[in-house]
Amino acid sequence: MTATWKLKEVEELTKEISKSNVVGLVDITGIPSRQFQLMRKSLVGKAKVKVSRCNLMKRSFDNAKIKDLDTHIEGSTGLILTDLDPFKLNKILKENRISAPAKGGNIAPMDITVHEGETSLPAGPIIGDLQNVGIKAQIQGGKIVVKSDSLVVKEGEKISPELAMVLTKLGIEPMEIGLKLSAAYEKGLIYTSDVLSIDETIVIEDMKTAYMNSLSLALNAYIYNSETIGYFLSEAYSKTKNLAINAKIVNKETIEVFIANANTEMLALASKIPDALDDDLKAAVSAAPATETKKEEKKPEKEKKPEKKEDSEEEAASGLASLFG
Repeated sequence: MTATWKLKEVEELTKEISKSNVVGLVDITGIPSRQFQLMRKSLVGKAKVKVSRCNLMKRSFDNAKIKDLDTHIEGSTGLILTDLDPFKLNKILKENRISAPAKGGNIAPMDITVHEGETSLPAGPIIGDLQNVGIKAQIQGGKIVVKSDSLVVKEGEKISPELAMVLTKLGIEPMEIGLKLSAAYEKGLIYTSDVLSIDETIVIEDMKTAYMNSLSLALNAYIYNSETIGYFLSEAYSKTKNLAINAKIVNKETIEVFIANANTEMLALASKIPDALDDDLKAAVSAAPATETKKEEKKPEKEKKPEKKEDSEEEAASGLASLFG
């Protein structure tokens, strides 16, 4: 007879799975309890992580009508439930990886160097352990001091148990651990880790290249759409404007070009006028106003003569009138 707690757990898991958009499986192998709890807290509001027996998770998948996801359960596996899409979920899990102490047998993820300076370790037998793993240390003022930077293991090499113990005592946590998404189910599709682990930078660059190639193809094939119409209109405008300029057609689009050309030609012509001729032109221009002034001065003299004539005629008339009383 199946235990009551198992039936209850399957029921609760089935409810949680049924109301989640994405159901994933995460590898929790080798993750210490403290780090596991920190990861859980970092996912609050984004995803729920549940740990259960493999057979109970499989039953829950059957009840929720999720097929084939159970085939990806291997070793220590946890259940992750979320409304995020699988790719965003995988990205968040990678961003929430945390540091952890090294264990004997771990592979160094990078070159591990113990840097020069005072340590928090008191003087004692531990200095022998440091020296045994290649750390240049000595006692100063009652404390152990590292005299110079010491490369203790290179990237890709195995960390010995002795070195792991020393690194832990020094507070160095070179390992990076996190929840690894092995598979995720969404709307009938299962995404495996190899599909989810994509480099966003490479994908974006590939999309840009594909866009430019397709745009070039569409332009060369004269395919009109929302992406190419702007290029075609710009080209048509440029060609019609050039045609109008060559045909000397004056309008609001070409007038500025004609004025600019005329100005350029005028400056070019002016630059070819000899200096002597240029001086003669200046002299002619400066003399022109003086001539006009002389003409204007003579006009009043001519206009005064009729006035004198009119005065003499009036005097003669008045003299005749006096004779005939």
